[in-house]
Amino acid sequence: MKRKPEFLVLILGFIFLLSACTMPFGGDEGQKGYEDTGFMPATPGNYDSLDTAIYVDSDKQEKTIRFYNIEVGKYYTLNYDGATLYNDKYAQPIALDQLKSGAVVDISFMRSRKRLNSLQINGEAFAFTDVENLPVPADSRQLFLMGENYTMDQNVVILTDNGPGEAMDLNAVDKLMVCGMGHTVYSISVQNSHGYLRLENEDHFVGGFIEVGENRVYQISRDMLLAVPVGTYDITVSNKGSTGTRQISVARGQEVSVDVSPWVSTPKYGKVLFSCKPDDAEILIDGTAIEVGKDVSLSYGIHQMVARAEGYNTVTRYIRVAQDAARLGVTLEKNGTASQNNTVTENSVTPTTTPTPTPGSDNSTSDNNVSRNSASGNFADEETGSGYGDARVSGDDGGSNNVVTAGEYRVYIDAPEGVEVYKDGVYIGLTPLNFKKVAGSCIVTLRKEGFQTRSYTITMDSENKDVNYSFSELLPIG
Repeated sequence: MKRKPEFLVLILGFIFLLSACTMPFGGDEGQKGYEDTGFMPATPGNYDSLDTAIYVDSDKQEKTIRFYNIEVGKYYTLNYDGATLYNDKYAQPIALDQLKSGAVVDISFMRSRKRLNSLQINGEAFAFTDVENLPVPADSRQLFLMGENYTMDQNVVILTDNGPGEAMDLNAVDKLMVCGMGHTVYSISVQNSHGYLRLENEDHFVGGFIEVGENRVYQISRDMLLAVPVGTYDITVSNKGSTGTRQISVARGQEVSVDVSPWVSTPKYGKVLFSCKPDDAEILIDGTAIEVGKDVSLSYGIHQMVARAEGYNTVTRYIRVAQDAARLGVTLEKNGTASQNNTVTENSVTPTTTPTPTPGSDNSTSDNNVSRNSASGNFADEETGSGYGDARVSGDDGGSNNVVTAGEYRVYIDAPEGVEVYKDGVYIGLTPLNFKKVAGSCIVTLRKEGFQTRSYTITMDSENKDVNYSFSELLPIG
């Protein structure tokens, strides 16, 4: 008991000695004996910089994350470690794998060490997912999304499967995520990409229709190459009473071929009774007017139906006949109303949503392209200006003859040379080539044996001038 004070003094002296060994002399960086090791413990809360940015991607092997600075439009990379925090917009913890490219995030980081301290999805940002058929205008930054107008930021970033890209790298069949704040779009990223579909021995079905999945219908042309979504789903082809269905699986950038010759068969027919409101409406099936209120004999398979009346929005739908008898009722909405009400009273006739049709019953040079008004479902013939139109849509083989009519403006594709070109799925020739310029968007697909197929969405303005495109060389497969 008497030795206790001496023991305490010994312990306190030892602690003081340890403290002296670890403290900088004078506590000033400029004084002699001070050594700055630059060490900063990897614990949450150590940061000197903040930013609101776009999450681009991450590299698990290198343990880095790439961001895009919205304000200046530049990319930068930060390191992450086990102490880095990730939260959703409600400040709840999430894993790095849960982050989606294109998300607007708030981050804190140590600039000198390029170390990410924390990341949280911005609570005020919007994120529209599964967006399809997004029209990206060539001469404007305005977008129409979810019934409202949005403006693309001047530094908007486009993120594809292959990393940052351009608006033309987006395909109409891709599922996109559109992110931003307020009514400004800061990022557009691909969630689900596309591959390609080719039909073999398709002569019997040329001029008929192919349905891809449940909501995309295209007219069949010879040697067509369609950009189709990645995934597993059914395709159905039909023409002249022959029809067939098959499930396909499509991988990103890969081409799937389907032999349709086994589906050629003796035609089967079903009777369909059409009714329409208003009573004086006209209904066309595959471009031919029918008598409303009486049974119409239609071959099994897919047909195009157009219902129209003066003062009403025209409705265009694709229907599938699959049984002996059915009824289909259609109600037109008055002009100025965007919706259409299709009533099916028997499910042996199935209406599908109206897709953008693919030009091409043949490879003529008529340029009789048809565009769709997405608000009303109304087809407008580009040549005649008619408010109607029909199922017969022909292609433009501008690459085979390259005939230029006086006063006509063209789209020229100069590079890469010697590759097949498909315009909205229809083969139009080998590069270099040109085709008629029509205001609007189309998908241009470049293909060459042994190389990776690439698609671009090009948007033509209405200016009286030619347009030239030179695309990157195709990359070898493997």
